[in-house]
Amino acid sequence: MTQDPELGKLVDMLGVELRIAQILADRVFGQVNSPKMPAGHFTVLSLIQLNPGINQSALARCMYLDRSTMVPILDQFEKKGWLERRAKADDRRAYALFLTPAGEKTLAAVEQRVADLEDRISANMGKKKRQQLMVLIKDLQKTLWAIDKTH
Repeated sequence: MTQDPELGKLVDMLGVELRIAQILADRVFGQVNSPKMPAGHFTVLSLIQLNPGINQSALARCMYLDRSTMVPILDQFEKKGWLERRAKADDRRAYALFLTPAGEKTLAAVEQRVADLEDRISANMGKKKRQQLMVLIKDLQKTLWAIDKTH
């Protein structure tokens, strides 16, 4: 019989528990989505849809990523035909981002499954606990922003 490893102080570390929760959330998200799309990619597509013409820098800031991380994701979306980059007339170095009809269709196919997953999460943990968790997560984000030296 294999014994589980000793976790010691790790069981009380917020960052460790959040990371485990994120890994599990990403795994479940991947199980419900076809075509397969990571949660982060769903978020990027959603943000572009909600903000047509957003530029890459603003999108990266919104996702709390640096531009160098965002560019390969956008390149992949463009290659799949989900995204169109248009040069901005007032700044030739910046591109405005728009979903293509194929991107809109892909996003729509995933949105319903994401909504269903959110409903399942709420049903399993209860709506009140889910609301409390959202408040706590947003409070944690504010706290971490206050500690973060890079913003």
